[in-house]
Amino acid sequence: MASQLHARKKILPHDILDLTPASPESGNHSMKGKRSKKLAKELQYALTAVVSFVGLGLFLGYVLLHYQHRQIILHIMKDPWGHGGSILKGRVGFRHHFYTGSPRFVSIVLPSVVAPEKRMRRLESIQQTWGQGSRAMFVVHNVTEFPQAAHAVFSETSKPTDPYSYPQLLLLPPEIGLDDGLPRLYYTIRAVFDRVNPDFAFFVNDHTFVIPEHLCKYLEHRDPDDDLYAGHALNNGKKGAFNSGAAGYLLSRGTMQKLIHKWNEQDPTCLVTGDANKWLQGNPGLVTVQCLETLGIRAIDTRASHKWHRFHAFPLTRVVTGAVDQWYKNKHQGVSQLIGETDGSYDTLLPGTDCCSMDTISFHYVEYMESRALFSTREALLRNPQMSDHELKNLMLAEWPHDPKEVGGYSHALPKETDVEGWGPLLEVARKISSRRTQRDC
Repeated sequence: MASQLHARKKILPHDILDLTPASPESGNHSMKGKRSKKLAKELQYALTAVVSFVGLGLFLGYVLLHYQHRQIILHIMKDPWGHGGSILKGRVGFRHHFYTGSPRFVSIVLPSVVAPEKRMRRLESIQQTWGQGSRAMFVVHNVTEFPQAAHAVFSETSKPTDPYSYPQLLLLPPEIGLDDGLPRLYYTIRAVFDRVNPDFAFFVNDHTFVIPEHLCKYLEHRDPDDDLYAGHALNNGKKGAFNSGAAGYLLSRGTMQKLIHKWNEQDPTCLVTGDANKWLQGNPGLVTVQCLETLGIRAIDTRASHKWHRFHAFPLTRVVTGAVDQWYKNKHQGVSQLIGETDGSYDTLLPGTDCCSMDTISFHYVEYMESRALFSTREALLRNPQMSDHELKNLMLAEWPHDPKEVGGYSHALPKETDVEGWGPLLEVARKISSRRTQRDC
């Protein structure tokens, strides 16, 4: 007994922890602890993986997004409430609220000297088609010229309640008459520069059709402080090259500022006052280019890849067939030397599918019904690029005006339905200028 007790005594002090049977509860706690730690680690790894994946996706998305879209996103983040509220106005309201400061560009719509009695209908068609997207400002002598925009009058004493709603009316002062082309242009450029302050201004008339998304694309990487006088260059004889007022021309903010400075100096080369002849009053752009020459600012080659024109002084149907006026062809002779194009390619207008750039910006001599038809055709092709030639042809036949009075004296009707050779290039060009790849908003 004594030896057994002694053995127990020897064992108990040293081995009590090893010999005592483990409690079932303590074992369960140990296992649960290990599982909890393992689960926590797995959740941590999973969360890290998800955050890394989302972060990588956002980074790649930011990198892959077009430069313009990144600028828009950053701009919206500066004023989320202001931009969010504009959603209530729909797509147009949101789009034109992207830039709550100076607009990227505005389109200044001057009166056309052709069939002025059709002006209100032209302005109405512009309002319903390209006017909103291009931030159109209708230059008027009286609000009654287009009362539909009477709520958005921009004058010396008033401005639109919503500066991001277009079209707007740029109301001229009463001392500028209907035939005062030079004072009208001087005043318009000053007003646009001082009170609208866009990066660029596109000067057209109410006979012009504009594709604003392509204008955005053309201006995409241009600095408004750099000089720019861009359009469709023609030969002005000894006076150099000038841009067709019919096709429209662009002026940068920096260029407008220099023009105004010249006018303030009363430079006689730039500011023609008094009894200027009727020709100059009807073609004030010629005085502008004369002034720009003194500043060293000249017309440039705006063709895509130095081949395809972006600005057109005639409508789609005429530039495709090449049936433009002879004076217009003559005005291209020698332009290559004036704008520094050494290969001479600018001097020859190309008909057919080579007439127009994919990102064509303007057509001229487009009457109000043709304007709506061309707009509808482009919208349909942008929605459904896979539309067959048969469907596209039928669409254009349904949309386009047929009465010569509705087509207008300076445009041409569509080819006859059975004219296969006439329809081929026309359909191809319609597709070409309606590609989703060339669409930009700014």
